[in-house]
Amino acid sequence: MTPSKTHRQLARFLSYILERHPEEFGLIPDESGYVKIKELLKAFHETEGWRHIRESSLNELMLVVSDPPFEIEGSRIRAVQRQYLPATTPCTQVPKILFTCIRKKAYPHVLEKGISPAEHSRVICTPDREMAARLGRRKDRDAVLVTIHTAKTAEQSVSFQQFADMFYMTEYLPPDTFTGPPLPKAPEKEKHTGPAKTPKSRDEFGTFSVTSEMIESAVNKKAKGKKKKLEWKQERKHRRNKDKKAWPDAL
Repeated sequence: MTPSKTHRQLARFLSYILERHPEEFGLIPDESGYVKIKELLKAFHETEGWRHIRESSLNELMLVVSDPPFEIEGSRIRAVQRQYLPATTPCTQVPKILFTCIRKKAYPHVLEKGISPAEHSRVICTPDREMAARLGRRKDRDAVLVTIHTAKTAEQSVSFQQFADMFYMTEYLPPDTFTGPPLPKAPEKEKHTGPAKTPKSRDEFGTFSVTSEMIESAVNKKAKGKKKKLEWKQERKHRRNKDKKAWPDAL
């Protein structure tokens, strides 16, 4: 299969990223020059004109191009030619302010315990606020941006390594070397100032106990009412019979 123009463009773009300037795309190769494929794809999806690239695109390029500029090992990818990659070097002059992002769920723990490496082997910091936010969104849409005060890191002998002019890396940041937004306040519980409520009795819910006296009273009322009804009927019958006797006999 002959490589198309699209294949050749993708190969050149990958060469630029993996061989020369991964830092421009927020990528930091490990000691062997590898970056995670999922991180590379996130960088593609943030770049206009390359958001359609998937892992299958890389696999296809490996088959189509006779001499691909990259090699894949499991979930990692690196350039074949790496002599032009920026070197990671010890840093003696650190910018006064650096930024990094923390996952929202981890933020309360970080405020108390400090920042340790997560996705990378070291804590990644940058003087570029927008780049820090960009990297934060890759791991958490609601990532929390924190500000690192390097004067305080110097007081605690925190050392940094530098990658290109974009990134500064360290193994750990103590909790008093950075600042971030305050934690949201927990909702206050309602305070009850009155006396404690006692459980409602059955009478309060419209129920009552039936006693034997109540049953006897109800039976007597029913019997009395029946008796009055019968006496009334007898009296009416007696009056009719009396009236009939007073009528004159028919001729």
